[in-house]
Amino acid sequence: MPRRVWDNDRFRAWMTACGLSAPMAAAVLGVGERTVKRMLADDVGIKDIVAARAEEFLGMSRTTSGRDAELLDSYADQADFAAICAAYPHAHLTGMSSAIARGWTSANSNMGRCLSQPVRMPQPSTWEGFELDWWSADDLPWGVECRHDAEGRPYRVASAERTLLELADHEGALGETDVVEAYAGAFSFSEQRPDVLKVRQRAKLRGPETVERVWHYIKPYPSIK
Repeated sequence: MPRRVWDNDRFRAWMTACGLSAPMAAAVLGVGERTVKRMLADDVGIKDIVAARAEEFLGMSRTTSGRDAELLDSYADQADFAAICAAYPHAHLTGMSSAIARGWTSANSNMGRCLSQPVRMPQPSTWEGFELDWWSADDLPWGVECRHDAEGRPYRVASAERTLLELADHEGALGETDVVEAYAGAFSFSEQRPDVLKVRQRAKLRGPETVERVWHYIKPYPSIK
């Protein structure tokens, strides 16, 4: 019998890298939640079709490329994003933490990290001396990049599009000035411009108030339709 591409250890590593809960992993892989739990426990082998879907999900999540990716992964290494993602296995960096890592803003992290994860998970106020700001986790796992930093360690961060959407959605907590700067940086400093259509489509799913906020920050750029 041909040897399967993945063993259960490889599947567990994939789950760790993706930060998916069992229900989310089941939806991504097209299997039942019970099957995911059995694969985690070594009770069943990993079918090649499941491994292929898992690899495809990883590849599709990494939407930042080129120089932007090098900058992001380098900052993630320096800021030790991998460690905080390991500490909170279903969380990802988002909001200003993602914008700063992408070089969009001159804002300082100020010993803080902005994270998002399913609301049922623990959300402590501090970690390793960092203040943690937890944001709501709508429409996951869309827009979460499962990446490796410059040292090859796995971490998770909001995509460019999800970052812009979250910044607009949380303008009340951040302040308009900081959001304006982050949007300006996204369209001025990025080698790969964010997909505006995708941002606006996702904003519609969150309701008219989010649509209005997103349009407010995007409209100053005349080349953007």
